[in-house]
Amino acid sequence: MLKRILNKIESIYKYRYLARNEKGAYHFLLKKIQKSTDINFIERVWQLDHFREILEPLPLRLDSMKRVLVLAPHQDDEILGCGGTLHQLAENNCHVSVAFLTNGAELSNPLDSVPVRQVEAKKVCEALGADMRELGIDNVSMNVEESHVAQLTQWLNEDWDAVFAVWPVDQPPKHRICSYLFGKALNASQYQSSINLYAVHTDLLPNFYVDISEEIDIKQGLISHYGSQLKGQRLDHLSKGLDAWRSRFLSPSETARYVETFMQIPVEAYDDFQTIYETANTHELFKGNVACIRSFKALRRL
Repeated sequence: MLKRILNKIESIYKYRYLARNEKGAYHFLLKKIQKSTDINFIERVWQLDHFREILEPLPLRLDSMKRVLVLAPHQDDEILGCGGTLHQLAENNCHVSVAFLTNGAELSNPLDSVPVRQVEAKKVCEALGADMRELGIDNVSMNVEESHVAQLTQWLNEDWDAVFAVWPVDQPPKHRICSYLFGKALNASQYQSSINLYAVHTDLLPNFYVDISEEIDIKQGLISHYGSQLKGQRLDHLSKGLDAWRSRFLSPSETARYVETFMQIPVEAYDDFQTIYETANTHELFKGNVACIRSFKALRRL
């Protein structure tokens, strides 16, 4: 299903844009696409204004969700990607469980950074009333072991109404490893409910959205708990701007509004992402990140 959608998008893009601009602004992109991977193609094509204009996502119904599992590659991704939604779920008495897949270790300070990010994540989960889990993959080596797959599979086998996971085409290589790991565990699990994909760094084509206009200040407050991550980049500022831009999916208004977007897919559709990963150029897929390339090759053998 997802593969057919991607093929259609590629067809529309080439014939409605590139064919009419053979020597124009998109000519260089066409040459790049011809020599690149499906992942890189999706990254570029899904940012075009054409697809932003024709999309009409629907409101995501949260009232039926009573138990939700949120998978986050790092300690802050869950709030940047869907913090306002998680607060709404908590306010609706939904049991939210946040599972951090890596330990968040930073290359410049691998030992001290782990407990700092752990304390920050605990504060966020406490503020949400959420249960916190840690898979514990080392964020420097990115060594993923069979026990990690088994643990994640076990978590997925619990009784969830929905799972939120990072968008597989999200830019950071470590996010992509976590996405592939999720696919491995998903295939081994009995989970059959919906998967709601959220974006952190690379936006997605949404089919659902959540209006978080009333939660935007709360979301900003939650992001502020991740002080260690705000020193190098004002993630709160970037997140608020992106949520404001996504409000274009609402009806026109003079009021400042904020929206989080999702791509909701059935379990079987995630296999298409796994196939794209496995057929892509591994070096390009992981941006030359040696640790992620090594981890991906090891994961494929499991």
